[in-house]
Parts: sequence; C-alpha cells; structure tokens
Amino acid sequence: ALPEIRTLTLTYALAGADCIDVAADPAVIAAAKSGLDAAERIAKADQRSGYRRPWLMVSMSAGEDPHFRRAEFDPAICPKDCPRPCEKICPVEAIEFAADFAGVRRDRCYGCGRCLPVCPWGLIAAHSYPTPIDAVAQQVLSQVDALEIHTHVGEHAAFKDLWQTLQPWVGNLQIISISCPDGEGLINYLKDLQQIMKVPESAPGKDLKASAIALKTKSHHVIWQTDGRP
Repeated sequence: ALPEIRTLTLTYALAGADCIDVAADPAVIAAAKSGLDAAERIAKADQRSGYRRPWLMVSMSAGEDPHFRRAEFDPAICPKDCPRPCEKICPVEAIEFAADFAGVRRDRCYGCGRCLPVCPWGLIAAHSYPTPIDAVAQQVLSQVDALEIHTHVGEHAAFKDLWQTLQPWVGNLQIISISCPDGEGLINYLKDLQQIMKVPESAPGKDLKASAIALKTKSHHVIWQTDGRP
C-alpha cells in the first residue's frame, strides 16, 4: 500500500491540506515524504504562488486505541462454502484466500473494521498493536513536523509513560494533537494531561470544551481534539 500512501499524500498536498497524518512507521513516513516532495516539485513547475508544504504528522497511542488495531481470524476454521464477504469488502485487499496464503496481511490492514460485521460466522476479531515507542521514537519524530497522541479518559499512567519517552524529541515539532473521545470526566482528564505536559493554563484558548484548541508553548502548539464533543 506504500505507493497509494505516496499518491494520496501528493493529492492532499496539492489540494491545500495543512497537515498529513500517517502511521508512525518509517516505511510509511518515507512514502509520505516522497509524495510531499513530488507535490512540491509540481507546485514549483506550475508556479503556484500560494503553495505551502503541509506538515507531516504521525499518530501514536497512549494505551489501547482502535486506531492501532488489526483484523485477525484463523482461516483454518472458516467454512469452505462461505462466500467470503470479508475478502470482498476489504478496501486494501488485506484479506486473502490464495494457495500460498490465507488470512489477514497485517502490513496492509489498517483497522477500518469493515470486515468484522460482515462475517456470517463472527470469526473475525480486532486486536490492538500499539506502536513500539521506545524502538522508533527517535527515528520517527526526527523526520516529522507534528504528532497526534490517541488516549482515553483514565489513562493517566500510560499517557505519562508515553510523554516521558517522547519528551527528548518533541521540541522540534510544530504541533502536538491530543485526541480523546468524549466521556465521563473528559474535561478533568484533559486538565490532568495539561499538568503532565506542563501546558500553561493562561494560554489563549484554554476552554477545553472546544473541539480543537491551540495552546502556544515555547516551540509548538497543542491541539485538544475531543472527538464527538460539540
């Protein structure tokens, strides 16, 4: 799927996107950067005066998060007469029943979840595979401009551990986005994350009820992305 990532990145860049969000995987980042480079060359050739290269963002998870899940099932127990709607509905052809391979190709699956409800036997499940932060933090964050951290209310310890791991590399980022679904105790949880990150409460836009709030720190903006909250 890497050529598709390059093509999509190029397309969104030329369409005027401000930020491109991809998985925290070195191969994916390289494909996206190739798309950004191509878009920049096209913009220069076309003499687009207002073109600005989008920031490249990666997503990471503090605790378990559906953005980092992959579909799984045991093809050996699939009924032979099944029409295999999972194979037909997968948008990236990650599910295969071929002579040399049967099952889910994990390098293609991005966790959209379309295959789960269509299985007539309920044999497909989704399992989370969080990014191995310690192994890739320096390699990944040194190549990008922005970071999105996915979290849920109550994951204080997981967020703190992740933030401490990332701390040496966040100084060069333009944007850090904290994505947290709505739920009981959301506002207090985000205020706790403020303290962990040491974001000044006197910064502009401190009303955490907004869906996206930019807070200025020494080197970057923090966006509070409270999914599903008006």
